[in-house]
Amino acid sequence: MGARDPATAIDAIDLNVGRWGNSLAVRLPADLARELGIAEGSTLHVQRQKDNSLRLSAAPARKPLSQAEWLARAQKHLAAMPRTESVLRELRDGARY
Repeated sequence: MGARDPATAIDAIDLNVGRWGNSLAVRLPADLARELGIAEGSTLHVQRQKDNSLRLSAAPARKPLSQAEWLARAQKHLAAMPRTESVLRELRDGARY
């Protein structure tokens, strides 16, 4: 996140509450989300204050993995999994034709 431009920074904003399935949802404007460094998948923390107002804070979104990082993690995960018989082989051997 770059330097904050006071002319375009969002310090206060009214947000509308809408329905999302059986829940209620608040949409954040894209400019505010960028300014806060949050993206889809970020976790927001809401804390009720003594005066019944809400304090909203966000951890920055995780940086997406590169293809090489993803592949390394997937290979490590697969290496830790025990080898089992092939499910397809088991189905073929047990099939009645």
